[in-house]
Amino acid sequence: MSSMRIRSFCCVLLAGAAVFQAQQALSCELATGYFYQVTRLRGTVVGMGNYWPLLGYRSYPRWLRHRTLRGNVDLRLYDYRWPRSIRESRPVAVTRADENGRFDFGVLREGHYTLVIDWPTEYANPFDVEIKRLPAETSSVTIDVSPVDPDCSGGHEFISYSK
Repeated sequence: MSSMRIRSFCCVLLAGAAVFQAQQALSCELATGYFYQVTRLRGTVVGMGNYWPLLGYRSYPRWLRHRTLRGNVDLRLYDYRWPRSIRESRPVAVTRADENGRFDFGVLREGHYTLVIDWPTEYANPFDVEIKRLPAETSSVTIDVSPVDPDCSGGHEFISYSK
């Protein structure tokens, strides 16, 4: 009888562990073909990786996400081609953020691009950007690579600052 009790206890323990290890599925779908318009791609990569259990597994507060710099991440820029996968293309430009999350693609020709940031994993954070002339020149951008909450709030932000 005690072996049956131990077996039942182990089954309950394993089932409980499986429930606590389950990943949260994203129900949010980001808009395809929405382009962030900038005159240049220079700025900072920020963001937090996990959810905050104290907030019911929602993302960290915005002020905290934007103060966490993501250094030494790879950024690749591809010509925009939808619906073709960017994995089938060669990047137009590649750069790496320094230890403080700062990056600069230098001079780019006008056009539509897909910017991919390899954090936390490769091809994890794509942003559609348009390089064009604007009334106010873009001085810098801040890119938040934090995960997006199921209600589409939280990370994945592209903020441009003008001179």
